[in-house]
Order: sequence, then C-alpha cells, then structure tokens
Amino acid sequence: MNQILMIEKKKKQTKQKSSGSGGAIETKSIVRFFAIVIIVFGIILMGQGSYAIYKEAADKNPANMPKVMVSRESDKVIVSVEHTTEISKVIYSWNNGEATEVPQGGLTAYEEILLPNQNSILNITIEDMKGKKAHYQKEYIVEGLDITKPKIDIKVADGSKKMIITAEDETAMAYLSYQWEDGEVVREEATTENQTKIEKQIDLTPGTKKITIIAEDSSGNIEQMEKEIVATTSEPKMQLIRNGREFIIEASDEDGIKEIKLNLNGKQYVNPVDNQKYIKIGPAMLQEGNNTILVEVTNVNGYTKKAKTEIRYPQ
Repeated sequence: MNQILMIEKKKKQTKQKSSGSGGAIETKSIVRFFAIVIIVFGIILMGQGSYAIYKEAADKNPANMPKVMVSRESDKVIVSVEHTTEISKVIYSWNNGEATEVPQGGLTAYEEILLPNQNSILNITIEDMKGKKAHYQKEYIVEGLDITKPKIDIKVADGSKKMIITAEDETAMAYLSYQWEDGEVVREEATTENQTKIEKQIDLTPGTKKITIIAEDSSGNIEQMEKEIVATTSEPKMQLIRNGREFIIEASDEDGIKEIKLNLNGKQYVNPVDNQKYIKIGPAMLQEGNNTILVEVTNVNGYTKKAKTEIRYPQ
C-alpha cells in the first residue's frame, strides 16, 4: 500500500514538473516574437531616418543646386540659370514688391530685368520640375550712377548716297561704331573727355544692306541698333500715257529695273523685269466712273518709288 502511494506521488510530481516546463517554453516564445517585431520596426524607422537624412544632404549638395549667374549691363540685370533638373519657373521681385513669374521648360533660363531708379534688393527664386526651390538675393546701388543709355539717330533717305549717324549721351560718350553685314567694324572714338555727341557721315554704295550701330558712353552703358539701308546711284522714273480708255505705264532707271507693280482699282498686277533700263507695260483699260491707279517701280538696288493718280472715264 505504501508503495502504491509513493508511486502515485511520484507521478504527480513528474506531471507538475512537466507542466511547469511547458509554461516556461511558451513564455520564452512570446518574448522572442515581440523582440523580433521590435527589432524589425526599429530597423524600418532607422531606414526611414537614414533616407530622410540622405535626401536632405543630397538637396543641399552644391552639385544639385541651380547655378545662377547675375550681371549688370547698363540699365538691366542679366540673370542666367543652369540646372541639372528641368527648370519650372523663375520668380523675381524688387524689395518686397510684386513678384514676376516667368515659366520655363529647360535646363537653362535667361532673363533681362530692368533696374529701378533707386537702390533696391533683387530677390530671385528658381523652382524646378521636382518642386525644389533655390533662393538668391542681391543688392544694387544705383543712386549716383549713370545707367542711361546713349541715343542713336540715323538720317538717311531711301535712295540717298550719304547717311549721317549721331550718338549722343547726357554725360559723356566713349565711342560710336558701325558694321555693314559681314564687313569690318569701323569705330569712332570720342576726342575730348566730356564729349556728349559723336557724329559720322558715311558714303553709301548702291544696294540694300543691313547696318549694325553700337554706341557706348563713358559709364559703360551700351545702345545697339540694326537698320536696313537702301542706297542707289539713281532713282526710278515713271509716267502714265493715256489714249482714250486705254493707258500704258513707262518706267526707266539708269541702273536697271527689277519689278513694276500696277494696282488698278484694287486689283494688283506684278511685272518682273530683267534689269532693263526702260520698260513699258500695258495697255490697261479704264472702267466707267472713277479709277484709282497706283504704280510702284523697284530698281536693281532695291529702291522703290511710288506714284498714285485718279482718272475719271469718260471725262
């Protein structure tokens, strides 16, 4: 009997020990699971933090910022931008005034901004297609400075053989230059310290050519002008000869005629001419009532002469 009781007591002790061991194992598994979850979550947070730090560092990297070059030319500020990302827009303002927004669309941008008449701070914002913005600021002291450009005046009549160029400044001139298309630059310097005007007379050669004129004052302000000049050694002559209801046009030019246009009552007729010195076109017919006639003769040098008359038929 005592043996049976001892055996049953041992079984109970063994069972209790087994139950205690299983509970410990289950607790350890739960702890291990939450520990792994916490470690994974921590790694994710660290990764996000690392990415944010990397992105901020990349944004502040000078290599990723727009390159902005600002210079002054006379009464303008020249802004030139280069960027590795497409530029969305350029925004600028003077002091705290109204902002001007200029849409862009490339890796470069160029703007000319007129200087105000008083000392001012220029604010520039460059925004790219990714929404990243870069801000720039520069102060301009203009009080007491000469920012007024010289004025250029050309006196010439189409068909004339001479032309007079005048460059004038309220302070002092530095030089005047001109160039015919691909020809050499001719430069006329100011001869006195406070010279405010430079005048140049030019002999013209027959033909139609473009001239580029540049004037600079003593403060470095530059004005430029381009103009097409028509020069000739002769000018076309024309006359209308009428015979009843019919009329003809006679035209002549010492250098040669290139084209004659006749506009009769709003209807135009173009007559190309092969460099002939004398040409006759017609006869043309007058309509009953009032007739308006416009004739244009262009010579080989590009010079055009016009004449207009009105004829009533029958008279």
